[in-house]
Amino acid sequence: MPRNRYHHLGWLHGIELFEAAFSTQTFARHAHAGFAIGAITEGAGGYLCRGESMVLPAGSLSLMNPEEAHTGHAAAGRVRYDMLYASEEAVRAMLDLRKLRGFAEIAPQDRGRQLTRALAGLAACLNAAAPSRLAIEEAVHDVLAQAFAHYGGAGLRVPGREPAAIRALLERIAVGVAAGCDLGLSDLAAGVGLTPSYLIRSTRRATGLTPHGHVLRARVDHARRLLLAGTPAAEAAIAAGFCDQAHLIRQFRRHYGVTPGALIRH
Repeated sequence: MPRNRYHHLGWLHGIELFEAAFSTQTFARHAHAGFAIGAITEGAGGYLCRGESMVLPAGSLSLMNPEEAHTGHAAAGRVRYDMLYASEEAVRAMLDLRKLRGFAEIAPQDRGRQLTRALAGLAACLNAAAPSRLAIEEAVHDVLAQAFAHYGGAGLRVPGREPAAIRALLERIAVGVAAGCDLGLSDLAAGVGLTPSYLIRSTRRATGLTPHGHVLRARVDHARRLLLAGTPAAEAAIAAGFCDQAHLIRQFRRHYGVTPGALIRH
């Protein structure tokens, strides 16, 4: 059975994610100091907010502005949802925004379930056997960008192709992976002269992958070279930045369609 989990990212502006799954729990009237961005994935949630009683079925979003007083309960036997909490300062820093309007509507329908998927993706990153900070940063950015661009009227800078910056990024990733460095989003962005938010969006637009996607690819390529040089798989996995051999095997299969054991030298 799913259970409540609460993730606190002290290293990332104190942003938090609440994975909620309950039937009898209730929340007395309260408010959050920052924004609360959630998606109902099962059942229905209930609120008393802005002077009216609301029922939020699966597929609904829950978008609260700072200090917005509300109650909370399961409105249909059981409810599951993912809720991200972020201060105004955190949102501005993550999205590089000067103007931040907030949300006009509390419970809109999720268009194409994009924000629901983004929140689920963040939860998956946080619950991974070996969580990657870079992957978590990108997942948080995805949630905030989806929420504020689509429902908060935020004007995010339109990403360009940035060929020089992308080349520099890929070079930094290749060198960092080979040297066994822990590659963080802020350092990668600063190294190529872009903000983290813009780097993610421009890299995805230009290459189809995020910076974390390129790091994974570089790690698999580095492991492949080590394997071809005769390095045992367990050693190659650690040298390439994977937490263990099983992690390498999964990524190797995704990239090459075979496990490292099927790599044959001639």
